[in-house]
Amino acid sequence: MRNIACTLNVDGIPTKINLRKVNKERRFQAVIDRTITEYIISDVTNEVEYYEGPVLNDYLSEKITSLIKQYFPNVKAIVKTGEDNYDDYEDC
Repeated sequence: MRNIACTLNVDGIPTKINLRKVNKERRFQAVIDRTITEYIISDVTNEVEYYEGPVLNDYLSEKITSLIKQYFPNVKAIVKTGEDNYDDYEDC
């Protein structure tokens, strides 16, 4: 698991953020004030999305997704958009 720690100024208040990548998964944990919010890379859009935990404000969520994109560039979704839409398969 890789960790990144930083402090962001949110509404004039320094906020410490610990960002962790979960081993062998496309999940990231953002620890803010001892609460964990998880983000995941979507299989459909290949973008970082909110997964579970307390919902963060727009500014903080945007900063966390940009940190994930910047510091973990090699993490990609398994299924890329447009590769397979499953229309060719028959229901069994």
